Amino acid sequence: MDPILDGKLLDERKTALLVKVAKLYYEEDMGQEAIAKSIGLSRPYISRLLAEAKEMGIIQFRIIDPLKGESDLERKLRSKTNLEKVIVAPITQKSSHMHSVSKKAVEYLEEIVQNGDVIGFSWGNTIHSVTGLLGQGKKFPDIVAAQLCGGISNLEHNIYCFEIARNFARAWEAKPYVLTCPAVVSSSRLKEAFLSDYDINRVMSYGYDSNIALLALGTFGLQSAVYRAGYLNEQEIAALAKKGAVGDICTHIIDADGNICDPELDGRTMAVPLDVIKKKKTRIGVACGQSRVECICAAIRAEIVNVLIIDEATAGYVIERLK
Repeated sequence: MDPILDGKLLDERKTALLVKVAKLYYEEDMGQEAIAKSIGLSRPYISRLLAEAKEMGIIQFRIIDPLKGESDLERKLRSKTNLEKVIVAPITQKSSHMHSVSKKAVEYLEEIVQNGDVIGFSWGNTIHSVTGLLGQGKKFPDIVAAQLCGGISNLEHNIYCFEIARNFARAWEAKPYVLTCPAVVSSSRLKEAFLSDYDINRVMSYGYDSNIALLALGTFGLQSAVYRAGYLNEQEIAALAKKGAVGDICTHIIDADGNICDPELDGRTMAVPLDVIKKKKTRIGVACGQSRVECICAAIRAEIVNVLIIDEATAGYVIERLK
């Protein structure tokens, strides 16, 4: 019976030849010319066989960097906090800060995820940017990706709920779940009604059960996503600012210490509770830009996140703010 690799049926004789050539070259340390003479083939054909073996995945490489470790900036920020890991994206002229941070977040995610994980995610530009860069080299069909907070109400302001879920599914074949409800509703009674819906309750349950949380650390004010998406008006923003609001995480408006700023508002927020999020094993905060520094610091103080991924400039601002 012909062998199968990555779901593809292979020719047994050709596969055996590819494996033999690969072993002679990489395990026996024979040169291509010597291999060609030993098995009666031309050297260019041996070269093509090695290239084909790489392309098919018969030959795989793993690069281990013994010098890999924290940068001075990462170490400095981690040592000032209770964060388990800090990843700082370098600033380059070729990429935007958002792209650089998103790329680092993808590298970390692809390093830690395992089939069977449940990933809870918030919405917005940052998380959309991260998931848009997910590689398609690995498949995790038993991963569930579930939205942690509602977001479907004002389609004039795209907050990428469906796109983020679709990105997980397209890249990893993960099972995507979206909360098809607003982020904030008019009363706690209406919130209870939404939660009684089977589909919404199921997605919320996945959010509760998630072991990895991928969180945007949002700014606050008239530039915030919750305002631009139409969930809060100017008067509500002003009232929250007087109460010390500095940002939002999964639509939970928090103060400088990471506490819920307005319990009544939070009682109408369609999201996995902040206390539940704080108990998750891996809580990844992703952000860039000076406007998010206050929210980042609040998330650090309250240990809402235990992994922080930011850019160099933002890291500098955060270190200064935490002094």
